[in-house]
Amino acid sequence: MTKATILVIEDDDASRQLVTYLLEAAGHRVLAAENGAVGVRIALAESPDIILCDLQMPVMNGYEVARSLRTSMLWRVVPLVAVTAFSMPGDREKALDVGFNDHLSKPITPETFVQQVEAFLGPPFNTPSEG
Repeated sequence: MTKATILVIEDDDASRQLVTYLLEAAGHRVLAAENGAVGVRIALAESPDIILCDLQMPVMNGYEVARSLRTSMLWRVVPLVAVTAFSMPGDREKALDVGFNDHLSKPITPETFVQQVEAFLGPPFNTPSEG
């Protein structure tokens, strides 16, 4: 299986470390940012295959990240997934309205998280390798 470069934008250190650990254990390359402004800079420099982004962060929140990246045609094709504790009615729709592809609720379930993320990647990232 080809592995992806995944950008994780998360201000909570423990959450960022857990997500990074799970994705790296599955063989993916993880880039991490502690706020949206740093995340946008990393995205523009590194061109990740997918971006996982918290919504409530200092400096630049997830909604601002989505608005910033989605202004460019190039960034409209990269999956952008909110990973957030905001799970009240209407929160998912609000995230989708600003450009997120989907919304995963925190706390994450470690046993299924990598599979959930890989589902957004599509081929060649989520197809079994031969051999």
